[in-house]
Amino acid sequence: MPDAFLTQRFARLSASIKAPLTLGVSTARAPITLILWVAAFVTLFTNYRFFSEFLAIYPLTAMNLVFIVSTTLVLIALTALLLGLVCIGPLLKPLLIAALMVSANTAYFMDTYHVIIDDVMLDNLLQTDSAEALDLLSFWQALYCVILGLLPSLFIARVPIARRPARRYPLVQAALRRVGFIASFLAAIAALLLSQGSSYASFFREHKDVRFYANPSYTFYSAATLVSGLFERATRPFEHIGLDAVRTTRSERRRLVVMIVGETLRSDHLALNGYTRDTTPLLAARGVSSLTDLWSCGTSTAVSVPCMFSFLGHDDYSQAEALATDNALDVVQRTGVRVAWFDNNSDSKGVAPRLPNFDFKDPEVNPRCDIECRDIGMTAGLANYVQQRPDGDLLIVMHAMGNHGPAYYKRYPSEFERFTPTCRTNQLESCSREEIVNAYDNAVLYTDYFLASTIDWLATVEDEFDTAMVYIGDHGESLGEGNLYLHGLPYAFAPDIQKRVPLITWFGANWPQHDELVERINSRRHTQATHDSVSHTLLGLFDVSTTLYDPEADLFGKP
Repeated sequence: MPDAFLTQRFARLSASIKAPLTLGVSTARAPITLILWVAAFVTLFTNYRFFSEFLAIYPLTAMNLVFIVSTTLVLIALTALLLGLVCIGPLLKPLLIAALMVSANTAYFMDTYHVIIDDVMLDNLLQTDSAEALDLLSFWQALYCVILGLLPSLFIARVPIARRPARRYPLVQAALRRVGFIASFLAAIAALLLSQGSSYASFFREHKDVRFYANPSYTFYSAATLVSGLFERATRPFEHIGLDAVRTTRSERRRLVVMIVGETLRSDHLALNGYTRDTTPLLAARGVSSLTDLWSCGTSTAVSVPCMFSFLGHDDYSQAEALATDNALDVVQRTGVRVAWFDNNSDSKGVAPRLPNFDFKDPEVNPRCDIECRDIGMTAGLANYVQQRPDGDLLIVMHAMGNHGPAYYKRYPSEFERFTPTCRTNQLESCSREEIVNAYDNAVLYTDYFLASTIDWLATVEDEFDTAMVYIGDHGESLGEGNLYLHGLPYAFAPDIQKRVPLITWFGANWPQHDELVERINSRRHTQATHDSVSHTLLGLFDVSTTLYDPEADLFGKP
């Protein structure tokens, strides 16, 4: 008897211990209940950034309390509605788990770097190579994924689904239940919006940027926008333009232009442009010209690079149209100029599929690799490329790694660490602003060295070529100003430092009308210009005549 009693008590004790650990996993839950749980969880626990921005506008006071609660309920209802549209049948658990993992990762990037996950940012993610992706990984991201993604996902995976007894027309009945669920939440959202109509009208009109932080609803919207854009790109027929392009003048000497597309370099961090630190000593010694008021087409590489080489312009830019239409490099190549793309970044972002491409992220090609392959290694490829092409004019575009963040400390060899202390991590929020700026400026010093070395090499071939170097940045970067980091915010809301970029030029002494050209460029030093001028400027450098060419947009052209 005592043994039986003890055994029974032990069994009860074991059950009492296991019960809270299972978190109700043994109890079957209806699909709609799981959807509501996930919607409430991601709204309350992965929206720190949204509520931080929201509460800065509507502080937690008695006057604002009803609107704050109402907004929270709207987010839960909206998330449940979106999940209810797709989490059906066997897709229920996989899609709920995917929503949890996406929300956890989105929360990490928004909380850490204060970026917005829109369709452009998602496109950047798709085009990011493994090295850039590794730069973003961190312990804190893993912690976000485990606590906000993996643990609730394990619960969702284990909980049994309550199935209703089979009746006649079960699919029809399931569809009707889901329609009723969706209709109920649409009505709930409408009622909440109407009950605080004036507050919501003011919020949507005056604080549009805050809603971009709603997680995961805005991410879902952005993903749908991206998929739509990708479909349009895949199905859009390619259009050839500039078929009338011809060279109007041909000199006896060959032309060699090296155009360098920079990465994440801010115009205001160049000593050439008035920065208090001497970040460009080598370029200053080579007598380059620098434009101080150039504005990018976008705030990310995936937008700015295709845009600057297209003829669409910022206001009319469409990525689908740009990638399905000849760009300035195609038109220049059509006139007989030999055009090539050297890449030490991720890729050409769709600009150069019809050109010879050379990948300098490969140590077998790039002779200057340590923890990563350096931009300077591309200059070693110049001599080989030119020697193998004994005739014709040459245009070589070099896509540099530059100041790509957040691991700025990796963007330069140790001998360029002049400004200290530096931020030695990709977790920028854990560093002081001084450390972040120091690491960034050291990377600017290395770009100065890379550009000066390119000029020095071009000077060695001036007996054979009319030489020129043009450097242009793709977009800027936030370094903690306003508690923002990196780049990629929607253009309308991005700070100017993410949009203002450098343009640096050097022309060899033998370039036609050299002195007049340099004087003309210097006279426009502080004139506002945009990436819209890049394609026309390239045509002008090679005296290309076409109806596409706008001489007024040519940054180096005669007034």
